[in-house]
Amino acid sequence: MTDPEEYTGSFKSLADETRLKIMLVLNSRSRSVGEIVDLFNLSQPTISRHLLVLKQNGLVVSKRRGQQVIYAINEDGIRALALDFFRNFDCCRGISIPSLGRKR
Repeated sequence: MTDPEEYTGSFKSLADETRLKIMLVLNSRSRSVGEIVDLFNLSQPTISRHLLVLKQNGLVVSKRRGQQVIYAINEDGIRALALDFFRNFDCCRGISIPSLGRKR
């Protein structure tokens, strides 16, 4: 069995409603911090703290574009987390996940 502590940070970060909503917003497209702030009734520093937690746990990535920081879903990180975690269960061992045909 894999050490549960390997997953704790990622799953705890997703247990927060605001961070989960941020993930769902980023699922449609990459966004700047300002764009994300505009969708919530929260301050920019609060949103930035949530984004930092998501980034530290490998769920989002960021890149600087001029003075803006753009955030996006870390598809590889999420895929690895999910596959690694769920393959710990007998019902999911040996399951091969085919490509979903998404173009990168």
